[in-house]
Amino acid sequence: MKKYAALIQEAISAAKKQEWDQAIELNTEILGRNPNDIGAINRMGLAYLQLGKTTNAKKAFNSVLEKDRSNIIAKKHLNNLKNKQVANLAVTQVYFIEEPGKTKITDLHRLARKDFLKKLHVGQKCQLISKGKHISVETEDGKYIGSLPDDLSFRLCKLITRGNEYECLIHSFNETKCRVHIREEKTSQKNKHTLSFPSGKIVIPKNSPMEEELLIEDDIPVDVQGNKSTDSKTSDFETTLEKINKGEEI
Repeated sequence: MKKYAALIQEAISAAKKQEWDQAIELNTEILGRNPNDIGAINRMGLAYLQLGKTTNAKKAFNSVLEKDRSNIIAKKHLNNLKNKQVANLAVTQVYFIEEPGKTKITDLHRLARKDFLKKLHVGQKCQLISKGKHISVETEDGKYIGSLPDDLSFRLCKLITRGNEYECLIHSFNETKCRVHIREEKTSQKNKHTLSFPSGKIVIPKNSPMEEELLIEDDIPVDVQGNKSTDSKTSDFETTLEKINKGEEI
């Protein structure tokens, strides 16, 4: 029997390749193991949509909303079905399908003015601009939109410094809120053992005195003591990562 995570990756790959019958088969198997997998139900609806099976697609997307009333993907496709705006998907339009460890949807903090946010559009490309330990999100022509949460900023700053590359698109927005979809586009050799967006996170109590350096998820060790990037520290870092991924004690 295939591992659950492997099935998810195969289902995502089938959607990207627009192999819709295969996608339905794989997501059906996933839902047989976990009927509450929102990603699998959305992918199922997407596959039915592309095969012209709109009744089945509606059923799938409505099932998502029963479990998650605020799900953007299901709402969007149901609205398109309602308005008879169903079109074949290009590969780039499958962008918002979630890939565990490789993609993340997050709310921006310290947002730009309301009148500027209203001018954004879903799918708009953005830039991730590193500023010390913080990352701001800007339009392609350099206009500020907002900032990534501090813990995520700190994590990505480290991974970007070590060679990773990311793409960022506007996922959803209104006058008071903006969400972006971040995808890992390139994994550097130095980061090959590290997920960009692990599922496990540290829960930080409200008003915690913890320093920003401690807000990062605990599965990526980082040097937070300044510029001490000697060869020995780099070697220790990579050895630690390998042990973590092998489940060894460190």
